[in-house]
Parts: sequence; C-alpha cells; structure tokens
Amino acid sequence: NGADISKYRFQWNFPIFFSPNNPKKLYAAGNVLFSTENEGASWTALSGDLTTNDKARQKSSGGLITKDNSGAEVYCTIFTAGESPLEKDLLWTGSDDGLINVSRDGGAHWENVTPTAAGKWMVWNSVESDPFQKGVAYFVGMKYKEDNYTPYIFMTKDYGKSWKLITNGIDKTHFARVVRADKKRPGLLYCGTEYGMYLSYDYGEHWKPFQLNLPIVPITDLTIKNNDLVVATQGRAFYVLDDLSVVQNMDKKIDDQDLYVFPIEDAWRMGGRQNQKAKNAGINPPNGIVVNYFVKNFADSGLAKIFILDKDHRIIRSFSTKPNGDTGKIEVNKGMNHFVWDMNYEPAKKVDGMILWNGNIGAPKAIPGKYYVKIVIDKMDSATAEAGIKANPNFKETQQEYEDQFDYLIIVRDKFSEIQKGIKNIRDIRGQIKDFMQRPGSDSVKEIKTLSDSINHRITRIEEALYQTKAKSGQDLLNYPIRLNDQISGLYDYAASGNYAPTAQVKEAYKYLADKADLELDRLKTVLNVDVPRLNELIKQSKLPVIGVIK
Repeated sequence: NGADISKYRFQWNFPIFFSPNNPKKLYAAGNVLFSTENEGASWTALSGDLTTNDKARQKSSGGLITKDNSGAEVYCTIFTAGESPLEKDLLWTGSDDGLINVSRDGGAHWENVTPTAAGKWMVWNSVESDPFQKGVAYFVGMKYKEDNYTPYIFMTKDYGKSWKLITNGIDKTHFARVVRADKKRPGLLYCGTEYGMYLSYDYGEHWKPFQLNLPIVPITDLTIKNNDLVVATQGRAFYVLDDLSVVQNMDKKIDDQDLYVFPIEDAWRMGGRQNQKAKNAGINPPNGIVVNYFVKNFADSGLAKIFILDKDHRIIRSFSTKPNGDTGKIEVNKGMNHFVWDMNYEPAKKVDGMILWNGNIGAPKAIPGKYYVKIVIDKMDSATAEAGIKANPNFKETQQEYEDQFDYLIIVRDKFSEIQKGIKNIRDIRGQIKDFMQRPGSDSVKEIKTLSDSINHRITRIEEALYQTKAKSGQDLLNYPIRLNDQISGLYDYAASGNYAPTAQVKEAYKYLADKADLELDRLKTVLNVDVPRLNELIKQSKLPVIGVIK
C-alpha cells in the first residue's frame, strides 16, 4: 500500500533532534511534528499536517510486477525542522513538497510562511536558526530531481514574513544542501553543496569556495561541535576541520599586523597521539595546545622564540629557531605558522648512553588550568595569548588532586635530574683526572697521585650507588640490580600512571630513596668542594706543564 492511507507519514531519514534549550526534549517529524520528554515512552503531536498532503503524490510506488514501498518513497513529509537556540518556543519546519511553517508558541499555532520565490515542490533540505539574532533563519532547498541544479538559500529576518535569496558567489549549477551558522562569529556561514563547500562572512551576501583539501563531493550535512566543523559527505564519509578560530578571525586585517596570534582553543588533558601515517583512518587532531599565528616578515636568519607560561606567568617551556640547552626547536616562516605544545613540562636530565630498566623520567603533563603562550619575533613587540587545558571528562579527580600529583612528580623529576647531574660531574672529573695523569711527569708528584687515586676511588663508589655501571645492555639489568636513579625512575612511572594524588606508599618510598640518594650526593659535594680544589692547588704548585685545570 502507499502512504495515502497512513495517518502519519515518515520517510526513512525523518528529522530527529534534541531541543537546544531543554536536553530532555526530543523532536521527531513525519508529516506532523512530535516531541517527547520521557525518552520516547510517549509522544505529543505539536502540529497538524504541515505538508501539502497531496494524496496523488502518496500512492504506492513501483510497477505492475513489484511494489517498492520501502520507506524512501514516502512523500509529503517534514524533511527538516529545528528549534531556535534563542527562543525555546520558536519552531521551524520545511517539507519535501515545498512548505515552510513556523510556530512561535511551541506548536500551539502554526503559520505557512513559504517564500513566493521558491515556487512549488521545493524540497526543503535544512533549516538553521541564527545563534545571535531572534527571528533570523536560513532555509536551503533543492529541485535537482526536476533537473534544476540552481542553489536555493533563503534568509528571513522577521520570522518568515519576508525572505531574501542569498546565493551570490555560488556556482549556478552547485545546488545547495545545507547551511550552518558559526557559533562564535555573527554573520559567518558555512554552506555544503553538491560540489563542495562555500563560506560567507556577511550573512550570505557574498560566498566564496572553501574547499581546502576536501574532495569535490556532495556535502549532505554540517554541524559544529566544540568549535570544530564536522562535514558529512554523500560518499558516506566524515571530515572534521579542527579549530575554527583561524576561519573566524581570518579577515580582520591580519596581514596589516607584524605579528598576530589567533585565539587559542582549550585542549583536553588526555593521552593519544596524531596518527600521521594512518592509511585506513582519519588523522587525529594534535594532542596539545595548538597555536596559529601570522608573521608579516621573517628572514631565514631571524630569531623567533615561543615561551609557555603558567597561570602566574612563570616560564615553563621555551622554544626557539636557534635553540640551546633545554630550549626546543621551532621553525618559523613568513606568513601563517602553526605550533603545538604537547602540554608537557621539561623532562628530566639525561645522560648519554645510560642503560636504565625503567628508562629516563619524562615530562610531567600540565594540569587543568590557565596558561599563556608568548611569541617574540626578532626585536618586534611580542604577542601573548591565553590558553586553557581542560580535565579529561572520563576522570573525576578534583583540581587539588591534580595539583598534588603534579607537585609530587616535579619533586621526583628534580631529584632524578640532580642524580643525573651528579653522575655527569663524576664522569667529567674522572675524565679530567685521567687526561692529566697521562701527561709526562704527572705521576712523579706523590701527593697528586695519591689524591687522584683517592678521588677516583670515592667517586666510583658514589657512581655505583647511584647507577648500575655494570649494565652494558638492557638485559644485563636482569643480572645486576638497578640502583637509585633507576629505582626513582620506576617510582615516577608508578605515580604518573593515572590521575590521582600521590599515595602514602609512593611518598614513603620516595623519602626512602631520596634519603639514600642525598647521602651519596653529599659525599660527592665533599669531593667537589674539598678534594678537587686541593688537587687543583697541588697541580698549580707542581710547576708541571698543564693545559687547563680540573673544574
């Protein structure tokens, strides 16, 4: 049978959507608009038939041999509907047989406000209420089934009393399917057509292509989530344009400024990485604070720096085009630039060639809160932008727990770094003593040789307590017990393995290991502050040919 005998007509992709003002209210549309607030246990009809209800267009589909009434062939239905985010009782519907209806009282009364210029039998494919202005809406219609590929986008500013066609700049054969309004910038509209994307900054008065790397495919729907543009295509694929802040600010005379930093979107404090080489999946967005900035002029020999500041404006990371020490490396070019801070603080100090069972201690991850990104280009005035990190919604830790864990990890990291620095000093002193003692006549002074041997003996014992020096490969650590730096590294990994304040056990374990490490480091300080200066003095008094002195 056809749909003509049915009281309610639903086609197979009927509109179903939640109210933007009441998260418990769900709408669904056939030829009538319905709503429920009890998860579908019961539905309330909010209208009568909002279509032409032309029975001639509702008859059984198919030929004499077999009928084809699968649900896609149902006609005279509401094809798009929506509730205004600014007015909870303002409802719009557009039917697949040409009608636009509006209710300003939650469905109690409806008015047919179909634009005359739309003609008959328009398929109204999408409706978008303006997020900033009451009474403003955008309707997109299609007539391609009549071999009419003209784009139809109508805008009303007065609840449908009058309409304006806004398609200037869209190719005359690129029939439109959907328009969505930006949620942060008034007047910024995104349009999906049969042949790709378009963009307007002036409420649709002028459109320009917005294809980027998107294939030329039909765009069937668009939505904005967390300031990301989500694109659905007829190829049954999804594309996401991450972070619309660049688009939202692109035409603000940016190229007249020496340096401009775009507003920075908040980042989520969570794991994961960008799977750049994935061939069968979409590429994840960068995991971290994403900074887009414009530099009007920059030479290859120029100096650019980026500083990450905490909430108190203290520097926690540094990056430069000419890095040194702990400064990270960045590339800067004339024009648009892109930088990602992975939300990590400085990692612990490393010693080249060191074999550790638990590995080197990494960088503590920044906790939820406010941060700042400061960019300095050559001698130009710097620019600073605020950035935020939000807690992973999958965890329920309090801000205090995040802070307690972070503070503990910083303490452990710094102690590990102190040990590594001590080991570097030991190896440096040992190397200098070895070089000196290989010079002709250096072992002829008994006091120098005796003190050198004593220093070597003591720093070797200290090093062996701090690090397993017998390990020549990773598997050696199965035979030789790990020492203090490796044990502290393992403790760090345990305490950083989740999102929770440090337990009593890890605090107790750290104190035990730190006390033992401090004992060895104090012994090393004695060697460096007492014995090494004595050795230097003996060398100076010996009148031996010396190149430099032991530091």
